[in-house]
Amino acid sequence: MQARSRQSGGPWWLGPLIGVLLGGLCLGAYGLAINVQPLASNGGPAPTARVITITPSPVPPTETPAPTPLISPTPAPSPTPAGLFIGGEAIVSGTGSALRLRSDPGLQSTTLKTVADGTRLKILEGPRQADDLTWWRLEDPSDGAQGWAAERFLIPAAAP
Repeated sequence: MQARSRQSGGPWWLGPLIGVLLGGLCLGAYGLAINVQPLASNGGPAPTARVITITPSPVPPTETPAPTPLISPTPAPSPTPAGLFIGGEAIVSGTGSALRLRSDPGLQSTTLKTVADGTRLKILEGPRQADDLTWWRLEDPSDGAQGWAAERFLIPAAAP
């Protein structure tokens, strides 16, 4: 007689056997036990039924974190140690002649324009770090030209 097998090629009884084994493991893992008592022999006491009580372990309560607001308030621009901030103005100072406005932060970036000491510029973006310098993206209000300049040549401008 040929043994019946599933389409996967295994014997038909393999699935139920695995189910029984896993069920036994689960019972053992949760500390459950099944008492099996032998049947009463001739002249012995009648079998008694045992009641098995399953008591789940208490789960400690978890704290739910406070919900975070979907919209956070926009902080007011805070000045850097040099006193510069986005939306403010800076005056070119200490170059000896002119400050280079560059295409990107960094000494190797292309020079787009030079501005003389004393020029007042609007601060658009920053600060960024490159080549051991702090850089700000600035705009020259006289012609709208924009570029990055090193902070060490800028001082905060007093309100007009």
